[in-house]
Amino acid sequence: MTKALIVPSNRGTLKKIGWTIMILLALLMFLLASRYLIFNSKEVYFEQQKVIYSAHMMAILTHIVGSMMATILGPFQFLPKIITNRYLNLHRWLGRTYLMGVLVGGFGGLYMAFLAYGGLVARLGFGILAIVWLLTGLMAYQKIRRKEIQIHRQWMVRNYALTFAAVTLRLWLILFQVVGVEFIDAYITVAWLSWVPNLIIAEFIINRISPNQPSYTTA
Repeated sequence: MTKALIVPSNRGTLKKIGWTIMILLALLMFLLASRYLIFNSKEVYFEQQKVIYSAHMMAILTHIVGSMMATILGPFQFLPKIITNRYLNLHRWLGRTYLMGVLVGGFGGLYMAFLAYGGLVARLGFGILAIVWLLTGLMAYQKIRRKEIQIHRQWMVRNYALTFAAVTLRLWLILFQVVGVEFIDAYITVAWLSWVPNLIIAEFIINRISPNQPSYTTA
């Protein structure tokens, strides 16, 4: 019996640690991305894409603003059920705003994917990411409209895993820079590595969550 009590407690602690790390990384990405809005954008774009981004300013800023909104709001959709139920209207409005960020950021990202640095392989990686990001957001919206809360929750997990690609992309680039990988090779790789493992982890999380588990919800 003691062991049975300890296991849920440990899981709860791990969830809290995971959520804290997630929100801290999301906040860091939000602050880093805000440079594009605060400073002269031409000074913060990486050298190889300055001309392209400057020529498509509306699309890149649309992608950045939508992604920033979704990245920072996403973790608050995974708070304990006791909190989300207490502030249910706020939770719903945050969810709507989050999905609006996905919509705006996704279409901006899809447009910019055709212009991505790294050639066809990178463009395919970012393009598919944008499409899957939009589709999982649409599925999450449809399921909650139909009151299919558990399935909605699963699609939200998948969707935020894709949103979090904005964070993991930067983490992978830093790692590749540290180990000395050429930037062009690193960028082509992260066009896929930034989101495919995230989606695999999301499926693992979904398979571990019981339909009746009350700890976390996006209802």
